[in-house]
Amino acid sequence: MSPHLKNMSLSFQLKDLSTYRSELMGWSIIWVMMLHFRFITLKPLGFIAQYGFAGVEIFLFVSGMGLYYSLQKHLSIGAFYLKRIKRIFPTYYLIGIIASLLLYNDTLWSFFFRCTTIGFWTGGPFFTWYIPSIVMLYLFAPVIYYHLLRNRILAGIICFSIIFFSFFVAKDHLLSRDHYFFFYRIPAFIGGMYCGKLIKEGGSSLTFLLMALAGIPFFAVFLPLHHDIYAFKYYALFFLLPAFMVTICTGSKFLGKFNAIIRKIGESSLEIYLIQTLFFSAFCSGRLSVHESWHDICTVTLIIGCSLMGIILHHIMGRIKFLQ
Repeated sequence: MSPHLKNMSLSFQLKDLSTYRSELMGWSIIWVMMLHFRFITLKPLGFIAQYGFAGVEIFLFVSGMGLYYSLQKHLSIGAFYLKRIKRIFPTYYLIGIIASLLLYNDTLWSFFFRCTTIGFWTGGPFFTWYIPSIVMLYLFAPVIYYHLLRNRILAGIICFSIIFFSFFVAKDHLLSRDHYFFFYRIPAFIGGMYCGKLIKEGGSSLTFLLMALAGIPFFAVFLPLHHDIYAFKYYALFFLLPAFMVTICTGSKFLGKFNAIIRKIGESSLEIYLIQTLFFSAFCSGRLSVHESWHDICTVTLIIGCSLMGIILHHIMGRIKFLQ
């Protein structure tokens, strides 16, 4: 047995969620791309790909955890927001301009709605639901940090209330599909921030492991109902979020040097997400199409290609001084 395996603890520790943050993001963006580009003939991968939307829950959880660490550095609120703006909007504008020119043929007014993310909240044009959602969560992160996390009971009530009402939101179509994607995932973001707090305080792993186990029966109850209520597929997978994260963190301990690749993908996940959204939107609009016989080869090519382009773009943006 190699020294690496001998020294490796296979048991899950809460701090693993922080240690393997980039790996969690890396596997999540790969999973999201598998969902968007799909596999047709490779059935096992196609089965896994259809649940790739659960990768977004992991994104939001890890983002929340990272924001907790950032706010704990006692940055001023202005410095905190400026850091978030530099991280998101330059890349978002760059890809957004390409989308507006090539996919949407936007007027200046339409582009304004897209680039400010206002369109998502007002019924106007928008590029992707995820960026407006994460911007809104970043906006409220200091409030969650300074007020909500100091009252665990209130934080728990809010999270459980959103999860509970998500049932009715999905069942009765109270929100549009894109706004539902944002609403039911809010607890994942708050949970990530709270988990960051527990890790910093040396909290126990037991509660998280119990949540991972408790989510399985909820998943089993709700998933079969998605044939009648479309959104229940998303609702059901939410309960497996802790189990997914435990699995990825534990599996990452076996991957050795391959983790460096996944880590690099995770660090560039924002850029990769936006680039793959360009291709996904082009396929959805019919501007791009691939014959079925070439579909799976195209899927693998797009996943690898978007990952490489995202890593390169992340490196370039990181070299621009005013963004540092």
